[in-house]
Amino acid sequence: MSCNEQVRNLRRLHQNQIALPLSFFQPLYFPKNSIKNAIIEIKIVVEMKRLLFFFGIMFLLLGCIGGGETPQNETNVTPTQEKPTVVMPSFILIGPDEGEVFTTEGDYGSINVVLSTSNLIIRPAGTRPNKIGEGHFAISLDNGDKTYIFTKNYVLDGISPGAHTLRVELVHNDNSPYSPPIVKTVNFYIEKAVTEYVPKEYVVIIHDFSYEPETITVNVGDTITWVNNGAYPRSATYTGVFDTQIIPPGQNASVKMTTPGTFRYYDLTFMAMKGTVIVNQPE
Repeated sequence: MSCNEQVRNLRRLHQNQIALPLSFFQPLYFPKNSIKNAIIEIKIVVEMKRLLFFFGIMFLLLGCIGGGETPQNETNVTPTQEKPTVVMPSFILIGPDEGEVFTTEGDYGSINVVLSTSNLIIRPAGTRPNKIGEGHFAISLDNGDKTYIFTKNYVLDGISPGAHTLRVELVHNDNSPYSPPIVKTVNFYIEKAVTEYVPKEYVVIIHDFSYEPETITVNVGDTITWVNNGAYPRSATYTGVFDTQIIPPGQNASVKMTTPGTFRYYDLTFMAMKGTVIVNQPE
């Protein structure tokens, strides 16, 4: 029931002069058979009704005022806009491995630089403005000059034997580094392959008064065979190093070279007849 309806009901109650039971006011009365008492009773009843009506109105007003919903302060809340998450690119240096050893048969070696990328589009230098997630790589050897590459597989050659450090850095489209830098380094070695030397055989022809060729160059472990095609017995002798002994015409003798050096040899039967053997260590 609303407050207005309750007030209207109290007004009807007052207008209809609804009497309260007389026993309710019994303690206030004088003896009942007195006319004066009757008049007083009527006045008391009327005053009590007025008081009840007054207090009823007051309670209803207080209830209507205090019983309503407490207004809520409305606060305008501006939703916070979350900044988009920036995903930085990254890469893994797959090869060479740390401490890997590469061999070369020549004076210089080479390595394969193999990369794996994530959240990266490879762009050649200067083709587009800088953008997170785009770029290419700058590689350098032993803190030397940078080489810019635009692939995940690259052959780096012309590397001398020894220990080396490879540095690979992801850079922007204009070759500038990312911040913070995105860099990988790896150490590796180039070694010259050691191949077992295969000895060779050479032939020197002995003429009557000369050797052909007069000078010959061989390696340690090689064999020289002197063949006497002349009419006289001859030899090839270097005292203390090698000696074929006397070789009759039509025959030959072989000597394995074991000592490096340059040797001016001669013939025991005709000492003016000379030749030269140069013996080197095999590479």
